Formats: sequence, structure tokens, C-alpha cells
Amino acid sequence: MKDDSMRNLFLEKPSIKHKQQYEEMMNEWETYGGRINPGALRRYSKRIARNVSYEEWLKWVEEDSDNATCPPESAPQHLYFLVDDAGRVLGATSIRPCLNEALKKSGGHMGGGIRPSERMKGYATRMLSLSLPLAKSFGIDRLLITCDKDNIGSAKAIINNNGILENEIVEENGNVVQRYWIDL
Repeated sequence: MKDDSMRNLFLEKPSIKHKQQYEEMMNEWETYGGRINPGALRRYSKRIARNVSYEEWLKWVEEDSDNATCPPESAPQHLYFLVDDAGRVLGATSIRPCLNEALKKSGGHMGGGIRPSERMKGYATRMLSLSLPLAKSFGIDRLLITCDKDNIGSAKAIINNNGILENEIVEENGNVVQRYWIDL
């Protein structure tokens, strides 16, 4: 069922005002289990083997968006929260203007995810729709976006935003990834 607040959704860069909402969303996601997408949302740092504070996480989000400070094994990305008009963070999307070899294969220009309690309400489709003009503003004319073959909700969101399936690839672990293109 679609939520009436669907027309009042916004993409916002993470800031200190989102701290409580971020913490609530991440607690929910971690309790639910499964993969957290986009990866930039994760508050656990492999570098220091612990969860980081929201303030540390915000600093990393900023560093990851700049070529000069982005970790060398990564591609710069711009993270946005999907927020409703009540200020609730419903999910997040990251936009990567440039792709490294790994992302060309199975990551693409964009990653996104909706918090578990808000899935199956059309938010992923709307978040992707709101993200496309931002991707265009970063100089992306043809957007590569991928999802696991068994992630029917993500595939529907991509197709609903004019995504065209190019192919499927099988990762080393046997997971099948679908690769879609959206012309901007």
C-alpha cells in the first residue's frame, strides 16, 4: 500500500539535525539483519574495528564525497537521506559520478536502501526518481545501477524509472547481479 506522504519526500545531505533519525534507522536495520545499502550508511569501521559516532560518520561521508580525501580503494560518492515532511529518515542513496573497475562490474553509479519498516511502500521508486536529476547534475548522462537478482523490490524501482536490463553477472560467491542502464 502506498503511503499518502509519498508526495512529501525529499533528498537531504546528512547533517547533525539527522542524528537521532539516523541512529533509530541504523538500530532498526541492524536488528533486522541483512545487508545495509548503500554501504556508506554503515557505522561500523573496518579501519578501527568499532562503530563510530555519528559525528565521525558525518566526517567520513564528507571525506568520501571528495576526490582528494576519498579512500584510494573507493570512488567518490555523494550520500543523501530520503526524508519525509515530518523529518523521518526513510532510507538513503549514494551517487558515484565516476566508477572504478569494480563498480563498473557490479555496483554502478548509485546504491540505495530503504529502512526495513518502510519497505514495500514505493519509497525506493520515489527515491530513485528524486536521485536521477542529482546524478545528471554530477555529469552522468547514462547511469549504471545494479541489484541482486533476488531483490525484486529494487528491480521494480529501477524498471519503474526506465531502467533497461543489460545483462546479469555471477559473482565469485554465486550471487547473480543484474546490471541496468538509465538514460538521463
